[in-house]
This record gives sequence, C-alpha cells and structure tokens, in this order.
Amino acid sequence: MSQLTDDLESAFDDAGYDVSEVTQNRDLVRIVLAEETEAEAVRSVAADVLSESPRFGIDVSTESVDGHDGMSTVVSFRTA
Repeated sequence: MSQLTDDLESAFDDAGYDVSEVTQNRDLVRIVLAEETEAEAVRSVAADVLSESPRFGIDVSTESVDGHDGMSTVVSFRTA
C-alpha cells in the first residue's frame, strides 16, 4: 500500500468506521466501508487526509460488495 492509502485507512479506523479495503489503481483510490454511512461524514474524513484536492472530487456511493452481507459504502476519488 502507499502512504496515502495507509493514511486513509488509519483515518477511517480512527473515526470508528469498519474498513473492508483500501485500494489504489493508478490514480483511482477506493475505500470500502463495511456499513452504510452518511455521505458527508465520510467525505469529510477523506478530505481531511488529502493534502491537495482530488482531481474530480470525492464520490460516495452505496453498493453490494462481493463477499459481504448487506450494503457497503464506497468512497472513491482520483488523485492529481
């Protein structure tokens, strides 16, 4: 993992979220949280970690993730 993904995972853990995975594929960063959450709350956690604005903003969606029961919250953004 990169320093960014490590920092994001720590920030979400510290904020009390159950982090399923944090991945980075080229410039796309994706954080999967095990529970459904409020978009603004998780968006602010990610924004606090970023030293510069993400290229296209922070997207928060709810989806069913393979291997998980129920719905998960996915936070994603593209880095500059």
